[in-house]
Amino acid sequence: MRDPELMVGLLEEMSKDAMGRLSIPMTLGMGEKEQQRHHHVELLVDAGHADWLSDKQHIARITNAGYDFLNAATNPKSGESAKTRFVDLFNSGVSYARAAQAAVELAAKATIG
Repeated sequence: MRDPELMVGLLEEMSKDAMGRLSIPMTLGMGEKEQQRHHHVELLVDAGHADWLSDKQHIARITNAGYDFLNAATNPKSGESAKTRFVDLFNSGVSYARAAQAAVELAAKATIG
């Protein structure tokens, strides 16, 4: 099951790293939580908000589009409304890309006026 809160959290983790990266190695003994984190990074890669830095898929980096979405979702001028809008749309069946775009547009309206 996809978890939009986890996806935003992973983008936040990447953005806090000086190089925008997150190390998430796959091991034989990975627990369920680490498997979910890795899978959600894969989903962020699918959406264009992250990239793998190698074919081994153990280090991901946030993309420019990922930063744009994260900035919108955490924009203090839009409060929680952009992130809430994203999560609500996503959980109602709207695609990740469309829900993320709606959040970006909502944050832009709050910022630009």
